[in-house]
Amino acid sequence: MSEDVSPALMRASNSDRERVGAVLRAAVADGRLDMEEFEERMVRAEEARTLGELPAITSDLLPAEEQPIRLDPQPMIGVFARESRKGRWVALGGEYAVAVAGRVEVDLREALLVHGHTRMTVTAVLGRIDVRVPDGVEVRVRGWSFLGRRSTSTRPSPLSDPPVLEIDGFSLLGIVRVHAPRRRWRLPWSRGPRPLTR
Repeated sequence: MSEDVSPALMRASNSDRERVGAVLRAAVADGRLDMEEFEERMVRAEEARTLGELPAITSDLLPAEEQPIRLDPQPMIGVFARESRKGRWVALGGEYAVAVAGRVEVDLREALLVHGHTRMTVTAVLGRIDVRVPDGVEVRVRGWSFLGRRSTSTRPSPLSDPPVLEIDGFSLLGIVRVHAPRRRWRLPWSRGPRPLTR
């Protein structure tokens, strides 16, 4: 994808519109929206063609960190506090995460990766950074640690040309951990119902 394309101009998917619709339904159920407002906003969500049209529909219903669509390219900073970014957000390719005596959680499982190669710079000083990645992403952990720990539980991607997440930076008395999706183990006799026999 061209680097000149703004995330706000990217095409919205049905799942993006459904995320907004779910917030609107919850708001009308608990009385924050009346039916007229709900219907008007649902029409706007259903007719939205770009990601940039969606955030304004729910901006007054949830705090920024809980919005169903997040386009903010702000760094993730946890200084003596906890910070998280999850759900549907746009990873532009030069993300920053900093934890100073705090904790930062970065969940990429539902994020929109704009580029095939995404670089994230992480700094953990007496803190912890947890990065969760979806299946199929190749993770490369670089950088250095001093009396800290940097580790990953990810596996090689089975794709021939997988998206790449490169994590760089350093940890000083801190922890950087990259989490792969949990494998679903199945017993041999639990692979679906057996065919009926006469």
